[in-house]
Amino acid sequence: MCGMRTLSWPAFLKNFPQGHLVAAVAVDVGADEIGSRRLRGLRDLLHRFIGGMASDGAFALTVSRAGGFPEILCGFEVQTDADAVAALAQAEPTDRYSGFATQRLFRLDTPLEAALRAGLLSEGDIDQS
Repeated sequence: MCGMRTLSWPAFLKNFPQGHLVAAVAVDVGADEIGSRRLRGLRDLLHRFIGGMASDGAFALTVSRAGGFPEILCGFEVQTDADAVAALAQAEPTDRYSGFATQRLFRLDTPLEAALRAGLLSEGDIDQS
């Protein structure tokens, strides 16, 4: 196994139209900060963390505010990859996004951000306690 391969969001949707979604609501980023350095930093953090996970599947990330607030959408080719990220982030099932085989939602707040950053330093072990 190696790290997950990254696709652009349009390529992901084209290749895996029934993929698996795990969406992060960036709760510490204001609705007016959709293109902000802070939000890009959170997207990049998720990209590094997810990209380092062992898998044979592909993933893609995009930033959206379709829900009225900043979200980072993480699409996965393989359900077990989506399940692993959802479990780490304590994501809950949702039905607000159409077209995905499975979909979960979690709050990306400051404590989770810190845990993800620490996980990158400790090769994937995160502690949210």
